[in-house]
Amino acid sequence: MIKIEDNVIHLTRGDATGTDYNVLAIQFPLSDGSLYTFKVGDKIRMTVFDKKGYTRRPILSKEWTVAAATTTPELPLTSTDTKKFEQSNKKITYWYDIVLNDTTTLLGLDDEGAKKMIVYPESEED
Repeated sequence: MIKIEDNVIHLTRGDATGTDYNVLAIQFPLSDGSLYTFKVGDKIRMTVFDKKGYTRRPILSKEWTVAAATTTPELPLTSTDTKKFEQSNKKITYWYDIVLNDTTTLLGLDDEGAKKMIVYPESEED
């Protein structure tokens, strides 16, 4: 399961993303109200930290290269990626940021606070 509500990512540990019903996709609104068009070759990096752990080593850092121009790139995560989160019997809150071309933070710590990723336990551990 993955869903995004008000920049909070809800994810089940062990789940992969990237199918029609389970997609992690982003948009970047510009000041004129339009959406940024991601160009071929743009690099998008998502980094996830322990809550209040921006100064610590990241739990997950993943980079994608945009293959086709789009306003809504999809960022696939594998089951192996999501299993990097702590195994737990309760949900755990992490912080994340998403950066474009190593120069522009699309989502991250701002006046509204840190962007959260809530990871839920998977129903079956292997």
